[in-house]
Amino acid sequence: MELDYTSSVPLFDGADGINVTERSVKNAEWERKQRLREYRVAARREKRNRKADEKKQRKLNATILRRMTRNPDKYTKNAERNRVRAISAERSRIWSEAIRQAHRLAATHDPSGSKFNVAPVLRLDDGTVVTQEALRRRKEKEAARSTKEHKQISGHEDRGEDKVADVSPTGHESRSLSLVNGVNPSRLDLIDDMRSTSIPKGLSKSQQKKQAKYEPKPMPPKPIIPDGVVIPEGEENWLALWDLTDPQLERRVLREKRRKAAERKALRSKQQSGKAERRAARDEKRRVYRELKLTWKSIKEEETRHRTKLKGIEDEEAKRLAVEVNILERKQALEVCARFGFTLENTAGVDGIKPRALGMKGVEVDFNAIEIGEKPSEVKLRSNSRRVDLGKVSNFATEQVLPSGIRPEDDPEDYIRLDVGQGQDYEALNFNHKLRRKLRRAMENAQIQREVLVREQCRAYCKERGLEVPLEIETPAKPLHGTGSRTLENGVLENAKQERVRSRMDLAEYNKVAKVLRKQAKELAMEAGLRVHAELTGRLPPRGTPGNEAVVDYGTLWKNPPLP
Repeated sequence: MELDYTSSVPLFDGADGINVTERSVKNAEWERKQRLREYRVAARREKRNRKADEKKQRKLNATILRRMTRNPDKYTKNAERNRVRAISAERSRIWSEAIRQAHRLAATHDPSGSKFNVAPVLRLDDGTVVTQEALRRRKEKEAARSTKEHKQISGHEDRGEDKVADVSPTGHESRSLSLVNGVNPSRLDLIDDMRSTSIPKGLSKSQQKKQAKYEPKPMPPKPIIPDGVVIPEGEENWLALWDLTDPQLERRVLREKRRKAAERKALRSKQQSGKAERRAARDEKRRVYRELKLTWKSIKEEETRHRTKLKGIEDEEAKRLAVEVNILERKQALEVCARFGFTLENTAGVDGIKPRALGMKGVEVDFNAIEIGEKPSEVKLRSNSRRVDLGKVSNFATEQVLPSGIRPEDDPEDYIRLDVGQGQDYEALNFNHKLRRKLRRAMENAQIQREVLVREQCRAYCKERGLEVPLEIETPAKPLHGTGSRTLENGVLENAKQERVRSRMDLAEYNKVAKVLRKQAKELAMEAGLRVHAELTGRLPPRGTPGNEAVVDYGTLWKNPPLP
């Protein structure tokens, strides 16, 4: 049976004294809140999806009903409510427009507004007309806003001074002083206001705003236009529409809806009418842009070749420096070994190391007759080689009979004849480039192995005697060359970070050039597309005609071409 120690012994986590049981309770509370939040989110999503499905179904039902009954009227939800709201909104719009029109006329003829039955008005510097009451309320709001901002700024400064001068209560004392029965006073005021105002249940804030918007409003005082005052030309006489009835307002709303529908239809027709021309202009623009992009290929290839060439030169230079450094280190290592008495001549096992060319199985190569030069592929025969070039023997030597001290009447088999293929079967040693490098590497590797053997014996000698092994012996036997590393001006190879920075700089330079090329190509392609569009729409004569030969800025001139 397991004992529950958590119920009897309080557990604390660290020096801060946080109870583990309290922490588990807080975690459980947090998990409960998360679950409730997920449930609310899922419920909202379900409600939204359900309403969307219901709307789709209503739309489908209305479409089926219209097809069955041949009724062209579209079904709308709450049609009667929407009709009444549209009439009310139109009446309110007529009243507000009539009052604004009277304000504008009063600002010109009678700023006091007594002749027009409106409030006193003023014309501002920007030409707008407002009433004196509206201007006063606007100034009061601005003053209240500035005062509030000033108080906030001064409040921050006062709090900063109080921190320096006074000592305010801290902890539970400050909280108890600012609370009333454990509740914030501002929170109590808010609760009282909410209790006093009756808010209908189930209405959101947006619904409440919509209801306030469509609530019936009292009719404002009807303005008057005195005799002799003429409405400016182009303006509608809104005062004549003040007393329209509901059927008249409904017909006016329907006319406005039909007018907007006709405008949308005309716009769609206009857009569809120029569809072929726009497609042709778009195709021309894309074609020109593609052709210009093809020209970038040669530029990029040339840049790539140039970079490859520079990289090859840098690699060759780095290899050359690495080889020179390695030769110098090997020479120093042999000199150090010679001080200890180990040389290539007196070290055992050196003579047994022979060159071995890779990939030349079954081919006998006399390395003693070959010597290498300074260049990588400089391999030639030694000058003191005993090999005879029989190709230089004259032809008559093949027919020359050498006397052997036997009588001529003896058997001819007793005579010796030199048969060398008429002097044509001998081929001089002429190594190709690949073979010369292979032989050179074989001889260099053999020499390195000999030197490594000398180093190992010298190192072993030093360790046996307890001597410190010189650093020259520990240097690498073969040249170390980092691929892609560049030699800096001070002769040091760049590190990985410097290489990354250089690569980013090169890429940024290339992107900068490419950005300029793309911008130029887009401008040329746009000009070509506008030219084709202007030709197809008749704003410019066809291409090749006398009027379409000069270079024109088609950015703006194609819209209003010059008259002939």
